[in-house]
Amino acid sequence: MPKYKTIVIDPPWKVNCNLKNTKFYRCGKPMPYKMMSDEELIKFPINDFAEEQCDLFIWATLTKIPIAINLLKEWGFKYHILLTWNKTNGIGLNGFHRKTELVVYGYRGKMGIERGKGKYIPTLFEEKLTTHSTKPNIFYSLIKERTQSPRIDIFARKRHDGFDTWGDEVKNA
Repeated sequence: MPKYKTIVIDPPWKVNCNLKNTKFYRCGKPMPYKMMSDEELIKFPINDFAEEQCDLFIWATLTKIPIAINLLKEWGFKYHILLTWNKTNGIGLNGFHRKTELVVYGYRGKMGIERGKGKYIPTLFEEKLTTHSTKPNIFYSLIKERTQSPRIDIFARKRHDGFDTWGDEVKNA
């Protein structure tokens, strides 16, 4: 298996249902993929994919930020920053309108992010949410333009130009 300088991972977080409205996947409907516990994710063999020098982007819901940061540490990466996706829509839950999702960024070795003038990765990007778990195209464009190859999208739900994919859903994409 090749090793990668840039990894995007969208963990299949195991989530608890606390909504009464069953139109949402988390309540009463099975997720369209196998979920993993926090402990299973910590044991995920990231080093089978990651170069010694590697940039890592972990998608996390608002409630999973603490474990996402812990994953960085457990996997040997240094936390650097959070990126925020404004989905422009979202759901109301427990008194909050949740219309953002976060990406925890960390690295090991030397950071591989393009640093030329005007080549920054914005910490806030906006694209309307489409379907459950589908991540925004703008994110993949930014990462492709401003990180080193080779790149991989782990637990991918669809293919993106410039990224290899790994996961059991991508074969259906």
